[in-house]
Amino acid sequence: EAVSSERRKTLADAWKIDTNRPMILNMGRLTAWKGQGIVIDAMAKLAEAGDSQTIAVLAGDAQGRDKYLAELRAQIASHGLEDRILLVGHCADVPAALSLADVAVVASVEAEAFGRAAVEAQAARVPVIVSDLGAVPETVLAPPEKSDDERTGWRVPPGNPEALAAVLRQVLDLESKDRQALTERAAHHVGENFSVEAMCEKTLKAYRNLLSDQGPNQQR
Repeated sequence: EAVSSERRKTLADAWKIDTNRPMILNMGRLTAWKGQGIVIDAMAKLAEAGDSQTIAVLAGDAQGRDKYLAELRAQIASHGLEDRILLVGHCADVPAALSLADVAVVASVEAEAFGRAAVEAQAARVPVIVSDLGAVPETVLAPPEKSDDERTGWRVPPGNPEALAAVLRQVLDLESKDRQALTERAAHHVGENFSVEAMCEKTLKAYRNLLSDQGPNQQR
């Protein structure tokens, strides 16, 4: 609700997308370990299962990786999905992009040290699916560590387009009340744990604990 309709329209027009169609957003620089190819293959699985409406936006700068960009385009073409998977380059308005999305995907195949994209999606009240590696058990709450009623997103095995496609279908089919409950939990979770204020307080607390453990002589 913090993103104006004008900002949404400007970005939708720039990307030439139909906002009446379900949209999957993958936000991150174009590099193989971010898993854009997994998203493409998952979209192919959805298409094979009869989904003819969902589109995917891969937003991110190739940063000179022209060969990788060409490989992604060839992969999209091999599935016949040129009109449904968009490589839009750098996105300067991430909140507007998230406001257009029905689901956000972080498909990394190597561990993220933190994974800001997953936290930003939850803060924006967008259902998120992430690869289950690295820090995501802390940032995205899901079974088995948490109950389904405490879930703030979904975690799938990295590099597994079949699993990603299955969860994408589940998320896209969520009833409105279930989606709202999930996204409210997610926004509360990241607001409580990953705001700038929370980060600073936890960092200072760690330093205070270290000083306390050293004792007054060592502190000097």
